[in-house]
Amino acid sequence: MTAQLLVGAAALVIVAWLAACAEAGLARTTSYRAEEAVRSARRGADKLATVAADPTRYLNLALLIRVASEMAAGVLVTYACLRSIGHTWQALTAAIAVMVLVSYVAVGVSPRTIGRQHPLNTATAASYVLLPLARILGPLPQLLILLGNALTPGKGFRKGPFASEAELRAMVDLAEQESLIQDEERKMVHSVFQLGDTLVREVMVPRTDLITIERFKTVRQALTLALRSGFSRIPVVGESEDDVVGIVYLKDLARKVHINRENENELVSTAMRPAAFVPDTKNAGALLREMQQDRIHVAVVIDEYGG
Repeated sequence: MTAQLLVGAAALVIVAWLAACAEAGLARTTSYRAEEAVRSARRGADKLATVAADPTRYLNLALLIRVASEMAAGVLVTYACLRSIGHTWQALTAAIAVMVLVSYVAVGVSPRTIGRQHPLNTATAASYVLLPLARILGPLPQLLILLGNALTPGKGFRKGPFASEAELRAMVDLAEQESLIQDEERKMVHSVFQLGDTLVREVMVPRTDLITIERFKTVRQALTLALRSGFSRIPVVGESEDDVVGIVYLKDLARKVHINRENENELVSTAMRPAAFVPDTKNAGALLREMQQDRIHVAVVIDEYGG
């Protein structure tokens, strides 16, 4: 009976080892690397891409498997020690010593090293198991995270503290405490994460602070306004401040005058570019990606009433 308990504990430790290996591999596998694997027709790349598209979900699932396996192995080892040594403190001490050693070396160090050294292979192999397990367990890992957040004082992490973003935030804070990076650099990294949760209206320039020019003004007047204000991109308005009809760039004005000096008497509307309009509820990170893709430098934010 004791041998069977130890065999069961060993099997659970192997499961925990594999789960820890999957954690380390997934944490170092980005969606970009998964897409590269798909393009190169790598075996299992389609499954890896599915996992990489929602890494937090599968990281939390791997963590749940590892913790459950370690706990179950600890129970079996404790029961085996009690049966072989007797119900004494020596049996409990032996069980604790064995599980601490196993958890630290076999589950803590070894699999994480392998996962970090071979992240793509590890994550690909893990995706074959995690995908069906995710369908079987459903929202159970997320429900456990919500329960943990409810029991934790303060604001918890919506996706769990085990997600790569939360871990990276903690690593950045630790690096700043160890004087490896400056406080401004720490704030910069945090701001990158915050951008994904920020709405456009939170970062826009208020209308009252805008420098605009009427469409019937001349190129010369627009040049003067740009040089005086220090802005190289100025919204062009029509009948009112809300009627943005385009954006004029200082470089376009300068080029126009450089080609022909007489062009400075033309209307500024002849040099403006179309304005890009976005709703104030749009995600700032998504807008930034779109602006980079379309090579747009300025966007006009409108509210639900069109103002």
